[in-house]
Amino acid sequence: WAHDPPLGDHKMHTHSIPSRPLALVSAITVASSALATGALAQDSGNANPEYEEVLVIGQKFQNSLVNRLPLDPEKLPFSLDIVTDSAIHERGFINPLDILETVPNVVRRQTQFLPTGGSYLIRGLYGTVLTNNRPENDSRGAGRRDASQIERFEVLKGPVSVLLGPVIPGGVINQVTKTPDAEDFGEVILRGGSFGTYRLEADLNNGDLLGSEVWSGRLTVAYEDQGMPQDEAGTETLSIRPVVEANFSDRTRLQASMSYSERDSSPSSYFPVFAADGSVPGSIDEETYFGLASDQTGDDLYVDLELQHEFLNDLKLVVRGSHQDTDFDYQSSQGGSNYAGGRGFGPDDTVANVYYSAGYRDTDVSYADVQLVGAFEALGLQQDWVVGVSYQETKFSSFWAFGGVLGSVDVNALDSAQYGVPNFDLDLNAFGDREDELRSAYAEMNFRPIERLNILAGVRYDDYEVTDLIRDNTVPLDEVTFRVGGTYELSDGLNAYVSYAESFVPQFGNTRDGSPIEPETAINYEVGLKANLLDGKLRLTTSAFALTRENVATLVPGGPGQPFFSAPTGEQEHNGFEISADMQLTTALTLNVGYGYVDAEITEVINASSGQDVGDPVWLVPDSTYSAFATYTVQDGPMARLRLGLGVRAISDRPAPRFDLEYDGYTLVDGLVAYPFSDSFDVQLNVHNLLDEEYRENIGWSTGTPAGGHRFGNPRSAYVTVRARF
Repeated sequence: WAHDPPLGDHKMHTHSIPSRPLALVSAITVASSALATGALAQDSGNANPEYEEVLVIGQKFQNSLVNRLPLDPEKLPFSLDIVTDSAIHERGFINPLDILETVPNVVRRQTQFLPTGGSYLIRGLYGTVLTNNRPENDSRGAGRRDASQIERFEVLKGPVSVLLGPVIPGGVINQVTKTPDAEDFGEVILRGGSFGTYRLEADLNNGDLLGSEVWSGRLTVAYEDQGMPQDEAGTETLSIRPVVEANFSDRTRLQASMSYSERDSSPSSYFPVFAADGSVPGSIDEETYFGLASDQTGDDLYVDLELQHEFLNDLKLVVRGSHQDTDFDYQSSQGGSNYAGGRGFGPDDTVANVYYSAGYRDTDVSYADVQLVGAFEALGLQQDWVVGVSYQETKFSSFWAFGGVLGSVDVNALDSAQYGVPNFDLDLNAFGDREDELRSAYAEMNFRPIERLNILAGVRYDDYEVTDLIRDNTVPLDEVTFRVGGTYELSDGLNAYVSYAESFVPQFGNTRDGSPIEPETAINYEVGLKANLLDGKLRLTTSAFALTRENVATLVPGGPGQPFFSAPTGEQEHNGFEISADMQLTTALTLNVGYGYVDAEITEVINASSGQDVGDPVWLVPDSTYSAFATYTVQDGPMARLRLGLGVRAISDRPAPRFDLEYDGYTLVDGLVAYPFSDSFDVQLNVHNLLDEEYRENIGWSTGTPAGGHRFGNPRSAYVTVRARF
């Protein structure tokens, strides 16, 4: 203005993705003839046509987090950040989720294997990522949406169990995908830049598919070869997503899509640091690569559907469903590690070992949801309600083998930490085999006792069943959660809100002795202010929150070649506030700013083996996040419509109390130059990390250990994007 198959040996099956620019061009050509006949040119006369957009939420299908009931986002009694399509394009990040770092109290936490993967903290807690308000399986990046498919991001903060069931209470990130439009159009995007990266993308829409006024369709296709600072690292991606809509009548409509993607990657390498102060040895920089180029291959099929039928003007049936099948194969050297000498380099221990492993993961997630949505009049105002039931089944199968030490290198004599190719013909053993079933029933109502007051209240019952097929053990769980909030319109465009929300989260880790961890619960209190003033020239959101988590489990490293185990920590408190503002300062100048603060600390410890003490900060949670981005558009003269932008992204230091360390934060400067040569053709240059700051994006896995898991963020990088519309 967010496990393991039956015991026994199993040979890993691998596959690779060849370079496919020609295949992609052929797909675009075929799609163009089917979808783009009669495509319309864009409207002219706007000084910035590529940034002009109207955000529509709450209509048609329930792809948004907030359109289950017809409630304006500015009257939602919870914190919601919306990152629009124009903002995503303007910032020009090569990985779409990176733009979330501009949202207050949202921090990238970990990149696992594929650059498209990784996790984010929201208010100091891991954030769940959804697609169209339905579950999405990340599977280390193989199950993520491609940038070509995304219309906008929504970050809903605080516990959302009433909406989604058992999810971590910091908040959720919803990826809203592109849908068909009434008018025909086509768009082709070419991008190239640092580290040899290039990308080709097409977006084609037809408003009367196959000559029928009932059907409309849209197709996105993309191919990307993404390079990294290390010559050995990179990712190749091919994705395609067709989506169709049918308006059978004024009362009945359907939306269905299918997304398929393939990724072939050799991820960037990680390294250990000095245990005494957490600093990086001078011999290691962004180009250092430990081990050998790895082979990480994944493919993903995601299908979703929604059917709506209005029985009456105030009663609607909604049926929604999705299915995702994600496979991920990997054979990799696991960067550099040093588990001796107090876990990390020491004065007399400067050797990093590189281990290697191989594995395979298969994850299937099926989801179905049936709702009745209605309205009635009371007190002279419309009152809205919804009741529904949902079912979700997750099947996770993982095989893994540890190959031992691939090689060792002294950090003081680091010429090249490259090793010979190991024998990856390993017999894989069952590492995880689990089936989860979630059955839920819920009800929610938006009650308006007076014109200026909205009260949103909901309740949900979840029946969760977790089956460990390796141990032949089923754990049943059930919980009732509530949320209630109220928004009062102080004046036109100015709303104040207060809310209370609960959550419960099953925890799937086992303790060192193999016993399961009990579910985590949380309660959140929040107050805030939302403003849309000066005819939309000032949009302001502020919030303050107090979140208490109970029965929190923490991952603890098990040592070389050993998996992490879970230890119950006790209780945590996450208290803080956020403020963000979008300002149109003049006709030519805009400014977007955001600041988030969270004080996350341990308030109770029930197991000393967790390595935490009362009063400790929560591991690796920065207390402050900052962002600002200003753009200036030349209004007159020969360079009219030239757009210039400059901004910063920053986080504060990240504590690792288990190791008595505090890792540095960072401040990154980004730049933008964009010029529309016509209403249908523009060129844009994005420069990220303009000052070339050396910073660590990943810090010591989940605990901050100096032993390994550290990875630099990209140095200065630049990408040129050419976009043509027809």
